[in-house]
Amino acid sequence: MSEPEGIWSKTILPTNTTIKQVITNLDKSGLKIVLVVNEQDKLEGTISDGDIRRGLLNGLDLNSPITDVIHRNALVVPTT
Repeated sequence: MSEPEGIWSKTILPTNTTIKQVITNLDKSGLKIVLVVNEQDKLEGTISDGDIRRGLLNGLDLNSPITDVIHRNALVVPTT
């Protein structure tokens, strides 16, 4: 696995993750984005710091599931 692939693999989390787990991942990875995948490892969307902030301002808490803050229309660019 090349280094860029290794870095991105650290940002992958399943859909059943909590907001607290996403914040921990964002802090550890330093990449400011989490890639959310379903049970078949298909991309469901992304989550950024801003998505988390908006969710908390809308009444979610650290134990809330991430389903309400996933940005589902992520732009995906295929590799060459």
